Amino acid sequence: MELKCIKCGNVVETLPQHCGQDMIFNEETGALECYMGESCGYIDLDEFICENCCK
Repeated sequence: MELKCIKCGNVVETLPQHCGQDMIFNEETGALECYMGESCGYIDLDEFICENCCK
Protein backbone atom coordinates (compact mmCIF):
# COMPACT_ATOMS: atom_id res chain seq x y z
CA MET A 1 0.00 0.00 0.00
CA GLU A 2 1.43 3.36 -1.02
CA LEU A 3 0.43 6.39 1.04
CA LYS A 4 0.43 9.81 -0.59
CA CYS A 5 -0.27 13.07 1.17
CA ILE A 6 -3.52 14.50 -0.17
CA LYS A 7 -2.22 18.07 0.24
CA CYS A 8 1.31 18.01 -1.22
CA GLY A 9 1.32 14.68 -3.10
CA ASN A 10 4.52 13.38 -1.50
CA VAL A 11 4.77 9.62 -1.03
CA VAL A 12 4.98 8.67 2.64
CA GLU A 13 7.49 5.83 2.86
CA THR A 14 7.17 5.25 6.62
CA LEU A 15 4.46 6.18 9.06
CA PRO A 16 5.44 8.37 11.99
CA GLN A 17 5.92 6.30 15.13
CA HIS A 18 2.98 7.91 16.94
CA CYS A 19 0.71 7.08 13.98
CA GLY A 20 1.72 3.43 13.97
CA GLN A 21 1.21 3.12 17.72
CA ASP A 22 -2.17 4.85 17.89
CA MET A 23 -4.51 3.48 15.21
CA ILE A 24 -8.27 3.11 15.53
CA PHE A 25 -11.08 1.73 13.41
CA ASN A 26 -13.77 4.36 12.86
CA GLU A 27 -17.03 2.40 12.85
CA GLU A 28 -19.00 5.32 11.40
CA THR A 29 -16.83 5.60 8.27
CA GLY A 30 -15.43 2.06 8.19
CA ALA A 31 -11.88 3.39 7.87
CA LEU A 32 -8.60 3.00 9.71
CA GLU A 33 -7.35 6.21 11.28
CA CYS A 34 -4.08 7.09 12.94
CA TYR A 35 -3.19 9.85 15.35
CA MET A 36 -1.00 12.56 13.79
CA GLY A 37 -0.52 14.81 16.79
CA GLU A 38 -2.47 17.64 18.36
CA SER A 39 -2.55 19.81 15.24
CA CYS A 40 -4.19 17.19 12.99
CA GLY A 41 -5.70 14.65 15.39
CA TYR A 42 -6.90 11.36 13.89
CA ILE A 43 -6.54 11.09 10.11
CA ASP A 44 -8.20 8.57 7.81
CA LEU A 45 -5.48 6.60 6.00
CA ASP A 46 -7.40 7.13 2.73
CA GLU A 47 -7.13 10.91 3.28
CA PHE A 48 -3.62 10.94 4.74
CA ILE A 49 -1.78 14.21 5.38
CA CYS A 50 1.99 14.07 5.94
CA GLU A 51 3.70 15.51 9.01
CA ASN A 52 4.93 18.58 7.11
CA CYS A 53 1.42 19.51 5.93
CA CYS A 54 0.04 18.83 9.40
CA LYS A 55 2.11 21.59 11.01
